[in-house]
Amino acid sequence: MNEREFLKTLGERSKEQERIIKGMLLPKLFTEISFWFGNHPWRILIPLAIILTLILHGVLGKRYDELILKIFGKL
Repeated sequence: MNEREFLKTLGERSKEQERIIKGMLLPKLFTEISFWFGNHPWRILIPLAIILTLILHGVLGKRYDELILKIFGKL
């Protein structure tokens, strides 16, 4: 594939992606949220990890600590 064909294919794919986004419900909101999470993923991942840890520790209790130690090879 030469450079001209590559650029043509790239242009077609970008137009296809643009059509998909425009066809979505609330496309502007979706693009803003996806770019925000793409640039700042820790804003959702860290709180989600803390909440998940608290839930699992509450449900499993001492077994949760043992499971974590088994996963990381210290037990």
